[in-house]
Amino acid sequence: MSTRKSVRAAAIAAVWALALAGMALPAAAADWVHSGRYQYFSEGPLGGNGANGCQNGATPLPSGDCVADPATGWAANFNAALAAADAVEATGICVLGYQYPSSCRFAGYAINGHGVSAAETFDALRDLPRPCVAGAHAVGYVIARRVVDSPDGSPDDRGIESDYLADEYRCR
Repeated sequence: MSTRKSVRAAAIAAVWALALAGMALPAAAADWVHSGRYQYFSEGPLGGNGANGCQNGATPLPSGDCVADPATGWAANFNAALAAADAVEATGICVLGYQYPSSCRFAGYAINGHGVSAAETFDALRDLPRPCVAGAHAVGYVIARRVVDSPDGSPDDRGIESDYLADEYRCR
């Protein structure tokens, strides 16, 4: 085999080795997945409503919160993520005016009870740190506010509708 052919064969082998190593990396790295636990609440000029899902069929508390599960740290992560989203809202980055349409979003997340502000949006795949420690839990929290017309459609009676969304993730 000539030197030219052996260099070419070595280059092809190196490219294949890198491609195979790149495909194996995501399988080996720990990643965040939705745990199945969430909390949603909406309130506006006409009242409010909410929904929640707790893993393993746990009964939600009357307030709509999932049971404070010490194994996942739901309560600590929920409270810290809420505080982080509130901190983003307090900065006044988005000022909700009564012009229609007007809307603002504020987000945060928490791992091990430590909250991190996430500006206007939260995306678990983008915002949660990688690689993660298998078995760790995190909660992402988003506050969305928007101007809505009154029930009769009158622009004089516009109100603010607010959505509060929390989702729990676990590292696997």
